[in-house]
Amino acid sequence: MGIYSEKSIPRWAGVIILIAAFIAIYQPWLLGDRELFRLEGLYAVSATEFDPSMPMVTAHGVAIQNVFPFFPAMASVFQKVLGMPMEFSLRFLSVLMMAATAVIVYFAAASERSYRAGLVAAAMYIGTFLALEKGIEGYPTTTNAFFLLSAQLLFFQFGIRQTNWNAAWIVGSALLAMGFFTGGFLIILYFVFPMFFFRRPLSVKSKFRKPGFPVGVALLAAAVLVWGAPFWLMSHRVPFQYLGWADSTLWDYISEVLLFPVMLPVRLLPWALIAWMPFCVALQALDTTPIFSRYLRTLTFAALALLWLLPQGEPREIFYLLGPLSILVGINYELGIRRYGIKVRKLLVFCEYFTVGLALAVGGICFAPERWLSWFISLNNTLDFRLAPEFRLTALVAVAVLLSLTVFLHYSRKTQPVWLILLTTTAAAGIFYGIVMHPYRAQEEVKREFGTTIRRALDGQPGGTLYKSNILDLYGELFYSGAKVVKLQSLEELPEDQETVYLISTEFPQYPDRSWSNLLPPDYSYRNHRLSLWKGVKRERKAQPAPLI
Repeated sequence: MGIYSEKSIPRWAGVIILIAAFIAIYQPWLLGDRELFRLEGLYAVSATEFDPSMPMVTAHGVAIQNVFPFFPAMASVFQKVLGMPMEFSLRFLSVLMMAATAVIVYFAAASERSYRAGLVAAAMYIGTFLALEKGIEGYPTTTNAFFLLSAQLLFFQFGIRQTNWNAAWIVGSALLAMGFFTGGFLIILYFVFPMFFFRRPLSVKSKFRKPGFPVGVALLAAAVLVWGAPFWLMSHRVPFQYLGWADSTLWDYISEVLLFPVMLPVRLLPWALIAWMPFCVALQALDTTPIFSRYLRTLTFAALALLWLLPQGEPREIFYLLGPLSILVGINYELGIRRYGIKVRKLLVFCEYFTVGLALAVGGICFAPERWLSWFISLNNTLDFRLAPEFRLTALVAVAVLLSLTVFLHYSRKTQPVWLILLTTTAAAGIFYGIVMHPYRAQEEVKREFGTTIRRALDGQPGGTLYKSNILDLYGELFYSGAKVVKLQSLEELPEDQETVYLISTEFPQYPDRSWSNLLPPDYSYRNHRLSLWKGVKRERKAQPAPLI
C-alpha cells in the first residue's frame, strides 16, 4: 500500500474555511434579486395562501396534490412574520436547510472518525456544482434531504448501534413524517427502499416485531391521513393522481437512463475526483467502522438506483444521495488519500486550469465589447448591467480574487489538503456565478412586468378578486400582480352576487349574463399566447311583462 500523508488543518481554521466557502458559494445577499422562476411561482402562491388550520396546499384556490405544506408554511412565516420578500424567503429557506444538513453531515462523520473527516464531509456536501446550481433555488428539495438524512442517521444510531429498536422506529418514523409533510411519498420511498438490501448485521427483518414498529407506522399513517383527509372530504377523491407518469414517451425515459451515468459525475464535480474512494475494495478491508460504512454504502446504492431508474427525475434529487455519500467520503478520506493521494494530486491541475479560465471569462464577459462576445456565446439578454461603474469595480475585484485563488491552487496543489483544493475550486465557481451569471439572469423581469401590467389595469377598478379561466399556470406572473386569484373550472362558478368581476383568459368569455370589456390592449400577448383581462359587469334583467288575463 502506498503511503502518503497530508498536513492537517486545525479544527477552528477548518470551520472558518467552511463558513467562508459557504458564503462565497451561496452569496445570500443575492438571493432576492432574481424574479420567481419555474416552480418557485407555485410555491410563492402556496405560501401566500397557506392556512395553518388546513394541511392541504392551495394555489389560486385549487388544491395542489404534489405540493406539501411544510415548505410553503415556513416561507409564509419568513414573509409574513419576518417581513422578508417572497423570493428571498423561498431561496433563503433552501440555503438554510443546506447549512443545517451540512452541520449534520459534519457531526456524523466527525463522531465516527475525526474532526477532519467532518470537515471533508461538510465541504463535499456544500461544495459540489450541484449544490452551487440547485441549492439556491426556492424548492423544498434541500428540506426533504435534511429530514431524510436525519431519519436515516438516527435510525442507525438507535437501532443498529444502540439496539434500541423501539426508539429507532419511533424517532425515524417521526422524522419521516416531517419529511412527508415536505416531500410526500417520495421521501418515504427513499427511506424504505434501502431496507430491502440490508444484510447482517444491518438486517431489520426480525425487528418488525418490536413494539416501536407499529407506533412508528401509526405516526406515519397519521401524517398521511392528516394531509389526505381534506382532499377526500372536499372532492371524494384519493389524492394520488400525481404519482402516475406525466406526458412522456418511452424514448424520453430511455434517454434519461442512458444520460444519467454521464450527468451524475458532472453534477458532483469537483468532488467526483475522490467520490469513488469509499467503494474501493482495498480500502474497505482497512475500514475501522465497517458496519456504518456498509450502511452508508447501501443507502448510496439504493438512492442511486432510484435516481437512475425512476422516470422523470429531477437533478436536484441527487441531494438525497449526496448526504450519505458525503459522510462516506469523509470517513474514508484519510485512508483514500494515503493510498491514492499522489495520483489524485496529479488531477488537481485541472482545478487550477478551471479557476484561471473563470478569471479570464469574468474579464472577457464584463469588459469585452458585446459584439465580440456574440461570436462565441448566444445572448438572450443584454449585457447593460456591465455599464454601471460599481459593477466594473466589483468585476475587477472578482478577477483579482480568482487570479489569487489560481496562484494559491498552483503553489498549494502539492502541499495543502486535497479537500481544501476541491472546496476552493467550487468557491471560485461561486464567485463567477455571482459576478456573471446572476446579474445576467436577474435582469430578466418578464413576470414582474406582466404582474405590473395586470396591477395597473386593475387600478381604480371596483372589486378585488381576479378569476383565472382555461389557464393552468401564471403563478409567478399573477403573484406580482398583488391580486387575489381564483382558478375557475367553468364560467358558471363566477359569483352571482358581485356586480363586477375580472377574468383573465385566452379567449372571449362565453357568458352572456355579463357585459365584457377588455382592460388590456387588443393585441396583448405573453409568451406567444394572446391574453385578455376581461371586466364583466352584470347585465340588468329586463322586467317580464305581466300576463294578459
